[in-house]
Amino acid sequence: MKRILLLCIIALLSTTTLAIAADNPWVGNWKLNPAKSHFTGDTFTYSKLPSGVMHYTDGSTISYDFAIDGKPYKAAYDRTTVWTTAGANAWDSVTSAHGRVLYKVHRVLSGDGKTLTNAITGTKPDGSTFNDETVYTRVTGTNGLEGKWRSTKVNISAPDSFVVSSPSPGILHWDIPSYKESVEGKPDGTDHPITGPNVPHGLTLSFKYLSPTKISYTLKNNGKPDGYGIQTLAADGKSFTDVSWSPGKESEKSTGYYARQ
Repeated sequence: MKRILLLCIIALLSTTTLAIAADNPWVGNWKLNPAKSHFTGDTFTYSKLPSGVMHYTDGSTISYDFAIDGKPYKAAYDRTTVWTTAGANAWDSVTSAHGRVLYKVHRVLSGDGKTLTNAITGTKPDGSTFNDETVYTRVTGTNGLEGKWRSTKVNISAPDSFVVSSPSPGILHWDIPSYKESVEGKPDGTDHPITGPNVPHGLTLSFKYLSPTKISYTLKNNGKPDGYGIQTLAADGKSFTDVSWSPGKESEKSTGYYARQ
């Protein structure tokens, strides 16, 4: 769940390196290049509580309980998720917010129990669709979903484009048109609200320059750090990288590569 949210939000964060002047090399249109990015290596754990309810944790800021019984359960942020069985070693879930379906996940466990494949589908606020896939390898456990899992393959079907602008001196603004999300403010470390129909309530972004070609940022959920990152502009100004991680999981960093359009 967090990966689905942050692939959108962190990609958005990648455009927070906005320019104060229109001729600054950060201003423009950028697009994620999945082939040059590295989004694998993150881990999460499923466990079964004595009550029989399942427990999920990403080992950082997200944990919640659920049952595979077709009933809605509170999940991360302001989401709810409904799990159902989809056959032998297969499960479906539907994640919603405020009565609106955000995405669906079809999970299939391999016959030897060592590989878990998640197919994620959904519709973005602009009406376009996505059909992504993440493959996980078992780290611990031997029974069904229970155990620790590490991602080994990520396929992103519809990489988003991002528009970076500076509407007035000292004010920075970015948009993801397909998700209708935006943030605006000064690069002074202040928390700025992220707006959009699918953005969880209380999600903010702060950012500041480390150098003319490098920016650090912090994503917060209701005032608590939920993600960190550093963005670095290439010498030719035609691309930049975004290295991000969750609190306490510095060893599981992701790297997004963005090319100027």
